[in-house]
Amino acid sequence: MGEEVLDLQSILDEIRGKDPRPMIVLRDCDSCKGRDDALLSKTLGNEKTLLLTQWFHCIKLDRRVLEKNHPYHLLFAGSHPPHLFLMSWDGSLRYDLNGKQSQKKLWMTMKKVLKADYKKDALAATRNWLRLLNHFDLLDSQEKSLSAQIDRLLGKKGKAKKIKALEAKIAKVKKEREATFAKEQKLLNLVLKHAPKKRTIADFDAESADEVKASGGGGLLDKIRKGKGKPKNASGTKPQGLGAGSGN
Repeated sequence: MGEEVLDLQSILDEIRGKDPRPMIVLRDCDSCKGRDDALLSKTLGNEKTLLLTQWFHCIKLDRRVLEKNHPYHLLFAGSHPPHLFLMSWDGSLRYDLNGKQSQKKLWMTMKKVLKADYKKDALAATRNWLRLLNHFDLLDSQEKSLSAQIDRLLGKKGKAKKIKALEAKIAKVKKEREATFAKEQKLLNLVLKHAPKKRTIADFDAESADEVKASGGGGLLDKIRKGKGKPKNASGTKPQGLGAGSGN
């Protein structure tokens, strides 16, 4: 393992890779032990925070980044280093946080950084996204109820017409889900200012593990998004947020 301490621009080039999204950079610590304590509240709903992370390039560093010989030490240098920071893609905008900030302060900070790299309002998109997620839940509940009714009628005489009507309702629910999914995809595209055309959040997440490599300590854990029991979207996948990394 090389121990050369990199200059700030070299660090940013390495951790950013080809991902044009703004960054959330979090350092692990003894009290966190791989958890999301620095971002998530223990008492408040965290759904909004987790959704907002979708528009960030999330990076988690080993706790040894505080050591002066760590290649990425300059990110957390000083007598009172932050626990995490949010930064615009080009590094021109940075906000340090101590990990104990309120969710409201975190949301406002996220909004400021997202505004630097996206053309559309992330908080407004999040509010609409939450409504769509609730609608997905409603559609799932409706389909489950209709399917249960069909199951109870199967094998019974004279129920073919009723079953056919229920199947028609299920088809209608599925069509509505597809339409809602299309709305969701459009809503999630905040239009990155630095992204090549036809590139999506999923593209950047899929490439990040290959393009950005660890270079010190437990290293860079770029792809640290894991499901946290959040509502499913139309594609059957859960929105993902900042998850635990495996620091050494």
